[in-house]
Amino acid sequence: MPQNAFRFPVVGINEINNDRRFGPPLQASGNLTYLEFIAVVKALWENAYPDIKLHPTGNGQYAEYPVVVYGLEIRKTHSSEPKPRTRNTQHYEDVLVFGQRFQNVVSFSVLTRADAGTSKSDLEKRYSGAQVADNLIEIFEDFMLEHTPVFKRLGAAELVYSRRLSDSEENRSGNDIVKRTVTYMLTTEKLIATSVEQIEKIVVDVRRYMAYEQSIIDQYGNSATPSVENTEMNIIDLYQTATPNT
Repeated sequence: MPQNAFRFPVVGINEINNDRRFGPPLQASGNLTYLEFIAVVKALWENAYPDIKLHPTGNGQYAEYPVVVYGLEIRKTHSSEPKPRTRNTQHYEDVLVFGQRFQNVVSFSVLTRADAGTSKSDLEKRYSGAQVADNLIEIFEDFMLEHTPVFKRLGAAELVYSRRLSDSEENRSGNDIVKRTVTYMLTTEKLIATSVEQIEKIVVDVRRYMAYEQSIIDQYGNSATPSVENTEMNIIDLYQTATPNT
């Protein structure tokens, strides 16, 4: 797989000046879920920058810095599709396809050590500090912009830049960490295909079950007082007296 056009930050080189031209709009092939989207981003990013890993967000220490962490901030139904709808199935009349679109706000954060003096490896000593984090988040934004056609070709319904969050620092296990975060709006779609025959079979089975349950209720549950007609009764004298207590 060819390397990404954006290299790790190098002084005096402006990566944004790279000439990148795209062809006509691509049609999506398949349907990309959130987890599949993350897997694609991870594969492409770590292929381009193998020294900077991409991991899920967490509160503990990471094995090595710098690192890019991802997280799902929120998922909600798409404003244009608040409930599942039937998709066009004119070519497959015996199959019903239901689908619903979702909006996912996905965050990516670049974490670096604030001070190179606390670094444990040559990589951390070389790439520590707020300025490195600033450069890295810009590189990551350009990376996502360059690969947006790839994500959409693989099945992401839409991917747009959302916003850059406030720069921050935090303390992790006694180490000061610089954090730079950017978020994206990822539109995904869930599709469920079911044959018409299977739907009808389930409907018939459910109706039979409901009818059976109703018959039991009608037989035993209509009267609040149980019927004792044609029932034999034996009186037992618990006190063994001469005259039974009735």
